Amino acid sequence: MGFRGKMLFLSVHGDPLAKLGKIQSGGQNVYVRELVKALDSLGIAVDVFTHHSDPQAPNKEPLGKNSQVIRLPAGHKGFKPKSQMLKLLPRFLNELKEHIGTGNNYTLIHSNYWLSGWVGLQLQKSYGIPRVHTSHSLGIVRKKALDADNPLFSTRLKIEKEVLQKADKVIATTPLEQKIIANYYSVKPQKISMVPCGVNTKLFRPSENNKAGEILQVDKKIILFVGRFEENKGLPVLLKALDILKKNHPATLAEAMLVIVGGDSLDTPPEELSPEKKRYLKFIQEKGLSERIIFAGPVQHKELPSWYSGAWVTVVPSYYESFGLVAVEAMACGCPVIASRTGGLQQNVLHGKTGLLVEPKNPKDLAIALNYLLTNERARNEMARQAALHGEKYSWEKTTSDLLAIYKGVADERRN
Repeated sequence: MGFRGKMLFLSVHGDPLAKLGKIQSGGQNVYVRELVKALDSLGIAVDVFTHHSDPQAPNKEPLGKNSQVIRLPAGHKGFKPKSQMLKLLPRFLNELKEHIGTGNNYTLIHSNYWLSGWVGLQLQKSYGIPRVHTSHSLGIVRKKALDADNPLFSTRLKIEKEVLQKADKVIATTPLEQKIIANYYSVKPQKISMVPCGVNTKLFRPSENNKAGEILQVDKKIILFVGRFEENKGLPVLLKALDILKKNHPATLAEAMLVIVGGDSLDTPPEELSPEKKRYLKFIQEKGLSERIIFAGPVQHKELPSWYSGAWVTVVPSYYESFGLVAVEAMACGCPVIASRTGGLQQNVLHGKTGLLVEPKNPKDLAIALNYLLTNERARNEMARQAALHGEKYSWEKTTSDLLAIYKGVADERRN
């Protein structure tokens, strides 16, 4: 399918080449990176603009044969949390416009997340370039999930509404997200297309590799957590569930080990640890769980399949996930998943078939599910088999094909 011209991707806070598991490096980074690589392989050149959050990274870096990541400092080269990035956006926009100059050669913009959406909206107004938008996270759902009363949410919701309503096409990754965008944000249904995230099924597939087992060098049933150290990811709920297992089913926990992939690097000095990890370590020590938990630190995305393959179960205890990429990657590797019954997780994890769904923020419910899978090998193995079959349905080839048809339709409509 032909697509004429060059594409401009915006992922302001999510550098697609950043190491996964750090504070602001997760599913969005993977989505942008894999999609751009797939488009590049089809001969479509893409420039991805992101904030220069890592001073050691170059200003420009290849992403495929004809595509690249372009890092803009926005007046501040170095890490900035998402909560502080709104005030950087005007400077980011000006630097991006300087890069574009007067001779725009971009056919289409694909903005990712509301921060990038604001930048894309301004470019849309200035240059008349059509724009496609993927939210990755919706402010109204996140606000409810976190019970948040933060002034930033009211600002976000106002901006997010305009970003969604004025996009030429909005991409929803699940039917639930599609419904919320139409109902809460008042986006016309015909402007919304449902395209699930993809998984590199050549990389994420069942394997005999067992990275977790190699590192531990012990014969334990691995409970795997993969994610950033932020409240929404629900790691404290998992730690509380382990404490409940210790009290109610000590024999079950004695045969298991929790491995946490993501968060602070292992070489981080104790005095420089994140507040989140300090809280986790304090809880672990107070509850006597130190021998049952290992922090593995952030890893390269290509290394994750061997972690999933070596795990008995992957737990995704998030308060909310638009899609839940970790869950789908784990299933594609033949690893059953225990996930919160929320957002995209409740649609992508098939309860009782590819894993188990539990109530969000409920450590008792999670402990019951863990005990069931850790003690019922036959059920666990059947779920592993079904998970691998289910995971095969999510491929970047299908996702890219569907998105490319949307890109072409939007560009042709604007051209006509």
